[in-house]
Amino acid sequence: MTSSESAPSAPELPVPGSAWADGDVGERTRRTRRRLLLAAATVFDAQGYRGAALSDILAVAGLTKGALYFHFRSKRALAEALLVEVCDSWSALVDRIDRQGVDPLWRLLLETDAYTARWMYDPLVRGISRAIYEPDLREHRLAWLTAWEHATVERLTQAEAAGLLASNVDPVRAARTVVAVASGNHALADGPDDLWTRMSESWEGLVPVLTSEAWSQDWAASGWRDRARPDGDRYRASREP
Repeated sequence: MTSSESAPSAPELPVPGSAWADGDVGERTRRTRRRLLLAAATVFDAQGYRGAALSDILAVAGLTKGALYFHFRSKRALAEALLVEVCDSWSALVDRIDRQGVDPLWRLLLETDAYTARWMYDPLVRGISRAIYEPDLREHRLAWLTAWEHATVERLTQAEAAGLLASNVDPVRAARTVVAVASGNHALADGPDDLWTRMSESWEGLVPVLTSEAWSQDWAASGWRDRARPDGDRYRASREP
């Protein structure tokens, strides 16, 4: 039997019923806090961080200034709490992907798909992604991209140890390429569908170059190119307060 004939199907991207990672917060506090974070993300996505007025955020949340200042001292504190929630919920999603028990390259593809899907449809991720690209929050953007690059280096280093990379591939340089390509696609994409298409096309070019011939053949035979696109309604529903 050839490698392609024995290739497994592409693993499925997990979508949580709830994407929130604040289970340690009391229910009453949690609901108000979620409404504020969701409203802030919505306004940041539409108007940017500097263009977002606290009055606009409160109008979207349907809450008072007292409710806001009970939880957050400033717009910056609200943005930083939003970033923490996005990072914590990402860690929970990465753990779910890890539990699927797939090899490091499939894990990298799944994580990248998850990253892309959240960029497309998770309102909190959309909001903080725009906010951290403004000068006021520049240090958070650098930390975000650096952490992403380090995680990609880890996956590719694991793949190298398992003999899954092409012989001339350096995991560090390859990781820089992956993150740069994904960030560039995010910047250039004309809406969610275009972003998904661009990332899929990018992997179609990268996989045959970065991976071993056997792994590349298995990937080509797995049905990955025909995988389902993310369901926007499910991602938006996962952020209901």
